[in-house]
Amino acid sequence: MRLDPFVRDYQRFIAELSGILRSDETVFYLDTSVLMWAATIGRDARKEFLAWCRSRASGKMRVPVWAAHELHRHLLRGSLNANLKKAVSDAEAKLADFARLTTERVDDALCISRGYAGRDAYVSDMQRTVQRLKELGKIAGDESASSGAADDVVDFVNEHILDTELDEIIRRINEVGELRYKHLMPPGYHDNKPENKFGDVVIWEEILVDLKDRTGTTPFDTVLISRDEKTDWVSSAPLVYDGGDKPQKSNRDMEFDVTLAHPLLIHEFSKKTSSRSLYVVPPGFVASALYYGPTATGQASTVSKWFAASHRFDVIEKLATSALAARVASPETANPAPVNVAALEPTVAPTDPPTPVTARAFLAPSLRAIASTNAFSLTSAYAQAAINLKDDLVAGWVTSLVSGELEPLLFGKAMSGLIASDTRWATQANALFEQIAPNVEPANWNVAVLAVICSAYFDASGELYRTPQSEAALFALQIEPDARAAPAFAALKDFLESADAELPYLPGTGREKVSYTINLMGGGGNGKPELLREVRVRGQPALIDRVPETNPQNLSRLLTSDPDKGCTGKELRAVIAKHLFVPVELLATTWDTRKITWSADAGLASVDTTSEGGISSLADEEDGDND
Repeated sequence: MRLDPFVRDYQRFIAELSGILRSDETVFYLDTSVLMWAATIGRDARKEFLAWCRSRASGKMRVPVWAAHELHRHLLRGSLNANLKKAVSDAEAKLADFARLTTERVDDALCISRGYAGRDAYVSDMQRTVQRLKELGKIAGDESASSGAADDVVDFVNEHILDTELDEIIRRINEVGELRYKHLMPPGYHDNKPENKFGDVVIWEEILVDLKDRTGTTPFDTVLISRDEKTDWVSSAPLVYDGGDKPQKSNRDMEFDVTLAHPLLIHEFSKKTSSRSLYVVPPGFVASALYYGPTATGQASTVSKWFAASHRFDVIEKLATSALAARVASPETANPAPVNVAALEPTVAPTDPPTPVTARAFLAPSLRAIASTNAFSLTSAYAQAAINLKDDLVAGWVTSLVSGELEPLLFGKAMSGLIASDTRWATQANALFEQIAPNVEPANWNVAVLAVICSAYFDASGELYRTPQSEAALFALQIEPDARAAPAFAALKDFLESADAELPYLPGTGREKVSYTINLMGGGGNGKPELLREVRVRGQPALIDRVPETNPQNLSRLLTSDPDKGCTGKELRAVIAKHLFVPVELLATTWDTRKITWSADAGLASVDTTSEGGISSLADEEDGDND
């Protein structure tokens, strides 16, 4: 027996495993956990997974009899739906307890200090969250949507099940099973299920018998795909070397691990089979290796749905496999052919209407379709690219968009990610969209614009943000005057109105004037500044007090000045417009030439899509003449 190295090479491991997964000689086995998982994931992900399994060379994808037996038992018991129902029920119960405890504790002062209009607004938000979880649970737990899932998996199992004679295996386990279990001999010594204590051992013995009967001289490798932790099958890496200065601690959740089969398992495997290696890997890791290989070379992946279903949405962009794919791919293969973005300038004068590429009508994608489009492969490649290659990478996206190789919705989602994460693109994205407009079909251009501007107001699940995302919202204000973007803004307006969004300015409404008044206390003449007493936008108070100087809403921070120096009314109008996401030209210019000062603790209210008028203010709302 040979022990595993303490420090392991991650890049080498991924390269070797990726080659083994694609080899026609590799023999694969699926255990019970993977079969159950395949019966619970969504239809599209299951279709991709089973299609990949069926695409393996004839006789190279196998299901042990014992795994099929366990699956059959779970199907008869209804375990799959029962597990999901219990998870949904437990989550709802925990959220209900959380809601009860928090609503007991919070008061107006606490809620206001955290950006809510008051306790009532916080409680309303909590009630919506509780109801939202129930609706999400109903969708995930809809048994009618997965009625054919079990049949899909059963059909697959019947096509690939082994023809194992179990009697001899069971007799041998009766003799040595307890010895293996008590002495922590892999596999299966962590199974704490009295009714199936030696299930993993039976599956292991089936694999050994099957491989022992395999004929031929061609070298081959063996892969067991399992969704269980299999800590009694594998040897995880204490430290992993990833090409840096020193090894790092492994992180299996982020796929940053060199997980090898247990040394004692390998010892037994090498004595009883002619296979040269054994790997025990989860389906998510297989999906990552298959997914990032093609995408690193610019090819379309055939496992994207399977890949997405195998990982939590909040960790996908952090996966070590993602970072490795972006790092090891050369610029020539990792990115589409780059072009000079400046070369995409329109050939007509700016005052001339652009000549449309085609006249195809714009059909807005649904908000759900926009939210579910995931551009992590593009944005993660951008994040990992060297700084001198980032512009070329984006130029490559533009080239692919113009040629029709890159979906406009995907391009828009990728750009929304860049706008949110890179301050450069927060200011340059508008110019980029103007440059590419004449080269892209107007309908496609509007889809890309819609993806970006929706990201300002709706989160990754399609839910309305309470406070819009500033970078994308400012992009929306910049590009809205472009008449070519009218279809995208009409669609955004429909989305916002359907969500009952309250905003100081609603994009897509024709850029009508927004009610804006301020109240000043005279400064005593001689050109001295006048004290700002009140600001109202759409009739709602937008000036608040008791805002610490360190708070980004403090007026001194927003104006990058102090009350002693003051500001002009025009400067104040510009800051208010930017802070509340209102086109500055839609606010009255009445006070532009006035010299204004303010109290040190004065600040501006925040946009709140759940509050009347779209503004969350701490000020008392008083009626009166604000002229």
